[in-house]
Amino acid sequence: MTYVIELEIHNTNKEMDYERLYNKNQLVLDSLSEGVFGMDLDGLVTFCNPSTLKLVDYASEDLIGISPFSTFLKGKIGDKTNLFLTLQDGQTRTQDNGSFCRRNGSFFPVEYTSSAVIENEEIVGVVVTFRDVTEEKQAEELMLKSEKLKLAGQLAAGISHEVRNPLTAIKGFFQLIKTTGMNDDYFKIIDDELSRIEDISGELLILAKPQTNTYQDNELHQLIKEVVLLLETQAILKSIKINTFNLNDNLWIHCDKSKIKQVLINLIKNAIEVMDTGVITIEVSRSKEEAIIMVTDNGPGIPADRLHKIGEPFYSTKEKGTGLGLLTSYKIIEHHKGSIQVKSQVGKGTTFTLFLPLT
Repeated sequence: MTYVIELEIHNTNKEMDYERLYNKNQLVLDSLSEGVFGMDLDGLVTFCNPSTLKLVDYASEDLIGISPFSTFLKGKIGDKTNLFLTLQDGQTRTQDNGSFCRRNGSFFPVEYTSSAVIENEEIVGVVVTFRDVTEEKQAEELMLKSEKLKLAGQLAAGISHEVRNPLTAIKGFFQLIKTTGMNDDYFKIIDDELSRIEDISGELLILAKPQTNTYQDNELHQLIKEVVLLLETQAILKSIKINTFNLNDNLWIHCDKSKIKQVLINLIKNAIEVMDTGVITIEVSRSKEEAIIMVTDNGPGIPADRLHKIGEPFYSTKEKGTGLGLLTSYKIIEHHKGSIQVKSQVGKGTTFTLFLPLT
């Protein structure tokens, strides 16, 4: 009898412990600012915390026991999402550029992590933690636009020299035509110089004007040639030569043209600014399904102990640099599913290598 009473007391205490633990977990779940919801093997929502309901603007009865692909994951193909992949193999996955849908049909950017729920060594469901990153995306976009406008302003000074040269030539040949009469060679030179002014002005406008993210297939070599056209004058003013190699291959990338130009301009401008004279080399190659762009200078180089800080905000090897240009470049390449590597040797120069997926 005593044993039975002790066992009953033990079970009662155990139930109380479980209840206390459940209440604590529920309190933590309810107090989180991040959204948390669970799904079973059938793809139906099993639970969701108050933040989830607030962020997607649904009531709990609208979600529990219902597939999220008919509510806040509307428009997505279920079996191709990280949620279902985690249900299949149990691996934890993070998606930093996802989007969820509110009840009113508007989408908002999210970053979410899906983790498997495992019982008796078997996957029985998935738990998803997510947060609204609208403000972060807006701040990031503002930084990109600010950096682009800053670049446009800096380029304007160099381009004014480039435009002035053909204008001077045109003015001179018009004077010659007045005094010596018609000459076909003069007209050809004038036509070439006017075309050059048009090209330069067009490239500056593409860079400076506000644009939405427009992803299209672009021929990489043509894109690089257009960037070199913009920066040649600034390089020449400092006795720097820009060489390009392997620009004849037919390499296409799916990208926002103005953003990729912004990255290349950042890298080449940085090289020009740290050099007094020398050579900048741009080399293009491919490896499997990637395009590889190497921008190499023979400037002063970056010490090994500072190399790991490249790309951090407000860190720059230049006296008046902010570091935001390279930070912006890293973000742009990241959004294009690519990567950047940097190698440098003091006294010999620096190489930035871009990896971008081919179309």
